[in-house]
Amino acid sequence: MPQLALEEPTLRYGAMAVGALRKAVQLQESATVVLDEDCRHFGNAIAYYCQALRLQAVATPSMNGLRTALLSSLLFICFEAQRGNTASALKHITHGFDMLNELASCTDRAAGLVSIAPAPCLFVEDVVECYKPLELQSRSFIDSYSRFFFPHEATSKMSHLDVRDGPAFEVKALSKLPSLSCTSRPSWPSSTTCARRMGLVPVSKVTPYFRPKLASILSLKGMPSMFKDMDEALGYWALVQKNMVQHIPMLAMATWRLALTRVASESELEMKLFRMRKNPLISQFITESRFWLQRWNAAYQEVYHLAASESLGMDKPSHHLKAINLRVEYLILYVYTAMTRFSSLSTARALTPQYMEINLLCERLLRAQKHCGFAMDSGWTWPLFVSAFGCRDAAVRIDAIRILGQYPRRNALRDSRVFGAIALKNEEVERHVMSQGSEEEQWLRLRRRELIFQDLGSSVDVVYRSPQKNDESGEWGLVEETADFAVQPDGRLAWRRVAVSDSASIMAGVC
Repeated sequence: MPQLALEEPTLRYGAMAVGALRKAVQLQESATVVLDEDCRHFGNAIAYYCQALRLQAVATPSMNGLRTALLSSLLFICFEAQRGNTASALKHITHGFDMLNELASCTDRAAGLVSIAPAPCLFVEDVVECYKPLELQSRSFIDSYSRFFFPHEATSKMSHLDVRDGPAFEVKALSKLPSLSCTSRPSWPSSTTCARRMGLVPVSKVTPYFRPKLASILSLKGMPSMFKDMDEALGYWALVQKNMVQHIPMLAMATWRLALTRVASESELEMKLFRMRKNPLISQFITESRFWLQRWNAAYQEVYHLAASESLGMDKPSHHLKAINLRVEYLILYVYTAMTRFSSLSTARALTPQYMEINLLCERLLRAQKHCGFAMDSGWTWPLFVSAFGCRDAAVRIDAIRILGQYPRRNALRDSRVFGAIALKNEEVERHVMSQGSEEEQWLRLRRRELIFQDLGSSVDVVYRSPQKNDESGEWGLVEETADFAVQPDGRLAWRRVAVSDSASIMAGVC
């Protein structure tokens, strides 16, 4: 990037914008999320950013232009993410997905295009590595994304569904509905139509722009009983993740069909959650995912412990931290596949050791990382938030909130201060629910909690649904509250109650 910025004005202005914005951020307290727009550095950053956008908009299509577009998209995402403009960052991310997915479909007949870089596969691989955490984070906004880009399709396709239909109907409906990760784009004023995907196309074969690091790792069925090194573990971990991602449309549909916002009584709620656990598609997902997770974990143990022993001499501290990070990713998927929302209280409590380990490992990683306040990586805000939201041990939840507050930072689209504030709101709900009723009644009510992010074409940033008792009737009902991402001096968000909507939760089975 620094080399190309010398000859590419678009990249130079984009980099200057990111640098000026960083200076503006450094002048304010870490407790605040919203930038001071009166700051001189902030004004410079906006001016540089606008110039970079103008240059990119009038650029002539060429091979060097494609290279510049790929790199400038990362700078634009970095700029918008750093200033907390999630909606604009998501649009740049989507444009980046479009470009990379186009490259993934190129064949040898387009050999002339390979002049994008001296080593095109290595160049694109580096860009893809930057986009992988962005793809993971963007899934949190997939409901808002779908409604923003495909509003007519989302309405027409879903309006005819009946939440009372059984599993047989669900299989039939899923075969007709478009995947949430790949749907057709609506008609724009230009009347052109093209495929649009909120994510990267999985690539496992050699193309002019993609070359798998380990060509032998093609199927989970070939997973060995013990990995020989970290590269092999990472290769199979990518396949485990790919196997789980293919279930996202089914899980999203299941969450939508659950229709917790329309539940009229606690007995109806209990019946819906029980039936969802018995759904053959959900059962198949849990069984299959747990099988491959357990196989991968067993094969990873030797590599993990070897990395831990090497860290004692501090010869390869980064290797050890990489191993810990991979362990955290495994623990999060292990928690996901428990689908506690549809399970008993004992199942949820059994995950306490995993949540405790998540807290321990994440804090170790945060302590080891140089604290700069911003990074374009996955970070550990989400694992800590899942622990703060889902663990049934209050002490573990509080510890996760402490870590989020002690290490404030923004990792691309995720700000630890915002998630810490949401976790504090969740603790208020926990105390309210736990004050009345039996343990089973409390657990049933807590499973109505839902969290939704809406940052595309919406003035609302986050929606939180929770159970609340009506003092007059004595009945428990569902309450919906919204807030923007402006964290107040006390570390909380300004929540306001609104009418209950039909937006789908991003937490799926996590509760």
